[in-house]
Amino acid sequence: MRIGLKTSSSWLQSLEGKHVLITGGSTGIGLAIAKEALSQGAFVTLLARSSSKLEKAEQNLAKNGDTKHKILTKVADVGVYETLAKAIKEAFEWRAVDVLVCNAGDAKTALLDESRIEDLHAIIQTNLTGVVNTVHVGIPLMKQRSPKTPMSIVLMNSQSGMYPVYGNSVYTATKYGLKGLGETLKLELMPHNIRISIVFPGYVETPMLDYCGAEDNRDLFELSKIINFYDRSKADTAEHVAKYTLEATKNGTFLVTSQFSGLMLSTFSRGSMPAESFGRALLELILYIPGRLFSFIAAAYIYYLIKHRNHKK
Repeated sequence: MRIGLKTSSSWLQSLEGKHVLITGGSTGIGLAIAKEALSQGAFVTLLARSSSKLEKAEQNLAKNGDTKHKILTKVADVGVYETLAKAIKEAFEWRAVDVLVCNAGDAKTALLDESRIEDLHAIIQTNLTGVVNTVHVGIPLMKQRSPKTPMSIVLMNSQSGMYPVYGNSVYTATKYGLKGLGETLKLELMPHNIRISIVFPGYVETPMLDYCGAEDNRDLFELSKIINFYDRSKADTAEHVAKYTLEATKNGTFLVTSQFSGLMLSTFSRGSMPAESFGRALLELILYIPGRLFSFIAAAYIYYLIKHRNHKK
C-alpha cells in the first residue's frame, strides 16, 4: 500500500529552471531523482565517487540532446570534505542550487562484532559524516539567496531510521542519527527560508539492495529477512521513490513516507515534531494504540527467533 503526498499548499511551485544537486547520483535512487528532475525542467548536478559510473549516468540522462546542457557531473567522495567542498562550490558557480539532495549511502549485512571495523567506519563515513559534510558546505551557499528564494534540503533516509534493522546495527545507527540531524536542521533553518525533507523509503530495487543480500552468512541473512519484514516482491522502484521525493520537496513536507509500513513507523517515531497536517495527526492518533498492541506480539516473535538461532549455535 502506498501513501500519497497531496497537500493544498506548495513550497516550490515548480522545478522548472531550478537546480537540483544530488550526492550518490550515478545509480539507484539518486539517478532516478535526476531523471525525474530533468523531466520537470530542472538542471541537475550529480556527485559520486566513480568517474566511470558518472559518465554512464550522464550518457543515460542525456539521451535526449535537449537535456545535455542541463547536466553537470562532479567526482567527489562525500566522506572527504576538501574534495566534496570543491565540487559543491563549483556546482553553485555553475548555477545556484535550489534543492540539495543528500542521497549517498552504504550498507553491509553482518552482526557488529562479526564485521570488519573498516566496513563499519566506511558506513558511518558515507551515511552520516557524508551528509554532515554536504550540508555544512551547502547551507552557507544556499543562505546567500534564501531570504528571497524558497529552497529545500532532502535527507534520503530509510525506514531503518525508525526501526532497528537486525544485522545492520551501524547502518541503523547512522539512519537514526540522520533523523536527529534533520529534526535539528528543521529548526535551525526555519528563519532562512530553507525547508528540510527527510525521506524514509522501505526496501527499494537498487544495486545496494543486491549488495546487502549477497552475503556469505546465509543463516543470518535469512533470519534478518524475517525480522526486518523483507519482501523483495513488494520493494519500491527507484522511479517511484524519486517521484514522491520530489513531490514532497515541492510541498515542503518534513517527514516523508510512501508505504503503509512507513506511516505506522512514523506514528511511533515522530517524537516531539508535529505532524504535517491536522488530518495526518488525527490518523496517527487513531493508529497509535492498535499499532502499539501489535508491536508486543511482533517483539515476542522476534525475540523468540533470535534466541532460537543462538541456541542452535
